[in-house]
Amino acid sequence: MNCLTKWSKKRRQLPRKRRNPNGFTTDEAQTATLLVTEGSTTCRRVARRGRLYRYPLLQIGMCDRQALEPTERVFGTKIMRGTETTVQCPSHLFPPDGKGRWWARTLGTHAERVINRLDPLLTAEFKRKWQQTKQRCK
Repeated sequence: MNCLTKWSKKRRQLPRKRRNPNGFTTDEAQTATLLVTEGSTTCRRVARRGRLYRYPLLQIGMCDRQALEPTERVFGTKIMRGTETTVQCPSHLFPPDGKGRWWARTLGTHAERVINRLDPLLTAEFKRKWQQTKQRCK
């Protein structure tokens, strides 16, 4: 193996992916922004084996499905389609008639983990609402 071959092998290596200094990915930063601006927290009631359980729920609803794709990756869930009786979105964003929204949701301990991970990026008001929701769901 000559010197030229060694050099060309080193040259072809891909650069390492680097995170920002705070350790957040772009998807996490975008999700935190969407949570603060478009997101909401509430309690979800679930009946299982004859008992009623309540879990804290994080959700973001938007007309533009592509804007929710980073949230889908952070939440680890699929984007759902929610229909309404009135027009909510332009028909080209929510076919065929614009009567609905796209939703990304997570609940329970997974929602708690997401909030803990994004905590430095969230506003004090959103954190206060999250604490109120957790208290209400107990």
